[in-house]
Amino acid sequence: MRPRPTPHRLIADVDTGIDDACALLHLIGARRLGVGPEIVAVTTTGGNATARDCALNSAAVLDLAGRPDVPVVVGAEAPLRRPAVTTPETHGEHGLGHARLPQDPARLAERDAVDLWLAELHAHPGRTTLLCTAPLTNLALALRAEPELPRLARSIVIMGGAFYYPGNTTPTAEWNTWVDPDAAKEVFAACEGLPEEQLPLLCPLETTERFAYTPALLDALLHDAGARPVRWGAADERVAGPAADTGHPVTDALADALRFYFEFHHDYDQGYIAHLHDLFAAQVATGQADAVAEPTVVDVEADSELLRGTTVHDSRDIWGRRPNARRVTGGDPSQVFAAFAQAVAAVVGSGESTGR
Repeated sequence: MRPRPTPHRLIADVDTGIDDACALLHLIGARRLGVGPEIVAVTTTGGNATARDCALNSAAVLDLAGRPDVPVVVGAEAPLRRPAVTTPETHGEHGLGHARLPQDPARLAERDAVDLWLAELHAHPGRTTLLCTAPLTNLALALRAEPELPRLARSIVIMGGAFYYPGNTTPTAEWNTWVDPDAAKEVFAACEGLPEEQLPLLCPLETTERFAYTPALLDALLHDAGARPVRWGAADERVAGPAADTGHPVTDALADALRFYFEFHHDYDQGYIAHLHDLFAAQVATGQADAVAEPTVVDVEADSELLRGTTVHDSRDIWGRRPNARRVTGGDPSQVFAAFAQAVAAVVGSGESTGR
């Protein structure tokens, strides 16, 4: 008789964020389909919006999708040694683009995010994946408190960095590592020399920018979910705030959030598209993305303002150091987008979502 598989659990550390919201929707739908882990908790780090706004956004998405049972905790509100920064031009004033969801401060759990992580990891060793799609402040603090964290987790999946590839915040730096380069540097230093299977899986910008979502993909997703298409396009007159009328509150919110993201990328000469970085990282965490990864040594520039947050990897053993990460170098966009459509359809079809 084969042994029963170990139940898979997941804690998401996010800075929700349009693509973080897509990742959360995917995780909820994947669980409903029986192909994703149980979502134990969501914690937040300041980044796309303030840590508190990110927590309120996360709770609103979870509630809308029928998961009010998942606790949401505000984590680190500022980087380790720098002022907090946000990016309203990318994700909107509060983080969800043109979508407007009810926000309930009473929904947030009054707990310390790092304490929650460590309690769950100690209670369920080897069973819980940490998905980090935000700056790595919470992860760095957790590693300070528990250096054995990588051995207690099932896996650690990180979205961040850009290797020999243009940054999306400065010419050389990706947003998450730019916001808190000190935390990222600490995290990779703490993981050096771990067994390969315990090294964090790192989804960098040169991989995640391959996952360019389009209005046509959105309308196909809406069709599969039994919702009405929106037919967003670059030539449309721009309307601030909600405009989608898909017939379902989940797909309305998704379409309005993505419309803002399409507009942002268009304004920065990238086309009327949306880079769903965190959706891909979520599917790496669930094991759905057919990702290719290679062990390497990663370091982060944390002192120079010119190169702040720049990530470098050494796969040629020039530094003579032991690997501290597994850099994800490939994945299939069509597979990821198809899985996302199935997950959203599962959320919409569950009958548990709410428009409140």
